[in-house]
Amino acid sequence: MHEVDHAEFRAMLNSYSAGGLDDVEWLVMRTHLAECELCRDELGRPEPVNRAAPRRIPPAPRRRERPGWPVVVGASAVAALIAFGVGYALGITG
Repeated sequence: MHEVDHAEFRAMLNSYSAGGLDDVEWLVMRTHLAECELCRDELGRPEPVNRAAPRRIPPAPRRRERPGWPVVVGASAVAALIAFGVGYALGITG
């Protein structure tokens, strides 16, 4: 058996043990395990636990920020236009 093929089988061991292979892959892996003592031994070993792996950290609650200057200037311009429009509609000229 070629070394490349053997490396592919060893890479599939975790998926095989977790039941993540489709029917054809499972059958091919099962046949390989019947012939390969090294892979059978590797399959019997517990998977090492990586305690240094990062865990999901929930996002920090966002604090409420005051609106920036563009929002303040835009709201002021809209208020001025509305006031001008109301004054114009009522016939008040300045």
